[in-house]
Amino acid sequence: MNTALRHGRPAPRDHPCNPCNLLNLFNISIHFAFAFFFALILSGCTSKEANAILQPAESLAPILAEETISAAGANRKVAIISPDSKWGSTSPVEQAFRATLKKQGFTIIDARPAFLGDPMRSGEVGLKSSDFIDVLERFPDIGAIISFAGPPLLKPQDFSKVAAQHPPVLVIATAILGTSPGVPGDRNQFPRLLDSKAVQLIIIDGAEPAAPTSTKRDRTHDLFSQNFRVLRPLN
Repeated sequence: MNTALRHGRPAPRDHPCNPCNLLNLFNISIHFAFAFFFALILSGCTSKEANAILQPAESLAPILAEETISAAGANRKVAIISPDSKWGSTSPVEQAFRATLKKQGFTIIDARPAFLGDPMRSGEVGLKSSDFIDVLERFPDIGAIISFAGPPLLKPQDFSKVAAQHPPVLVIATAILGTSPGVPGDRNQFPRLLDSKAVQLIIIDGAEPAAPTSTKRDRTHDLFSQNFRVLRPLN
């Protein structure tokens, strides 16, 4: 059973005029608009209210760090793809993630500040395929590649350009990264990204339905499992 069926979503259709694709583009625009307006809403909250809203995001950095350490193994170098300055300042989640890895003795390389486009205008928004492939080619021997710029926007013809052997790619695809907007991407594209092994892990919003109880019962893991879930290839 492929990843698309596993997550209960039909495989994507590539024709740009397909009604499902048009609806998909609308939904993505709503996600990005929500992310930006969310930051504005926070400015009107009391500190206590803001903390309650932002609390789930506190679990993202430590869990992503755990996954990165596991994926990188003995290779203590990681490359990070971040949105460029036009997207805003570095998110609190990325800052916390960097601090956590540095404490673990990792060397962090800024792979690329990625121009993601303007979420408030028409057009494609996200990590461009050319930027993603460029990072894979420039860092073939790194422990892992982490994208805070969302999943790569790979079109069908782009998958053949992705090297069969490349470092593990971990993507955070949530709508909010603390007080900063995230890049949730198009979930209909996730099955192919995972099945092709273009990426090895995607963190998304939403608790896993009927998820098995984690063996780690601390606050961070509980908070993560209640608000986010991890997608992986089937094998």
